Amino acid sequence: MNRDERFSEEQLNAFVDDELDPEEKQRIFSEASHCEELDQRLCKQRKVKELVKFAYEDVPRPGRKGPAPLGRGGFFSRALVASLLLAVGVAAGFLGRQAMGPSPDETIVAVEAHSYLLHVASGDPRDMAAALQRAEFLLASAPEDGPRHVEIVANEQGLNLLRSDVTQFASEISLLQANDVVFYACSKTIQRLEENGVEVRLVPHTIADYTALDRVVMRMQEGWTYEKI
Repeated sequence: MNRDERFSEEQLNAFVDDELDPEEKQRIFSEASHCEELDQRLCKQRKVKELVKFAYEDVPRPGRKGPAPLGRGGFFSRALVASLLLAVGVAAGFLGRQAMGPSPDETIVAVEAHSYLLHVASGDPRDMAAALQRAEFLLASAPEDGPRHVEIVANEQGLNLLRSDVTQFASEISLLQANDVVFYACSKTIQRLEENGVEVRLVPHTIADYTALDRVVMRMQEGWTYEKI
């Protein structure tokens, strides 16, 4: 057995997030200093998390009206983040397909990958609608050689997509859920809202047990295609 097989991906995630106790952290440090494979796994964990955090900087700020401008929060930024994520994914053996989600105005082309995680961080209803339309398209265009798995994770302003008292898309979400699309609400965003006195009520069957970042990283490590809408 390889030395680093004693450490699960969950343990390494916790290590990167500085959530382990000092004794466990020291054990991983010690093992990594003697095991190149474990050291590489830790480096890949850090790279993926930092790139996804960078993608989060795309999030429109409250009060912004209209579509995101072509700049830091527009298509160029999404393309840059996607190319970086793809490079890390290929190097780590996580991704074999394009990791960039389309902008609402782009023409969607057929794809063949089997598992997709769509990430919604924008509060713009057009972006939310684009994510749902993308999920519907992915289901409809699934290849014949196997099922297609689709999940949608929402955080920051995008959480409004899954708030039952706010969303405009409850019926569309229910229909997608009936077709096995799974929706995740970021637990950290929920906590932040509740700390500010906001009661968060979610669309039925929404899962709120993960942060958006952890969900994205976990699915990328499992080989899913990540798309930022």
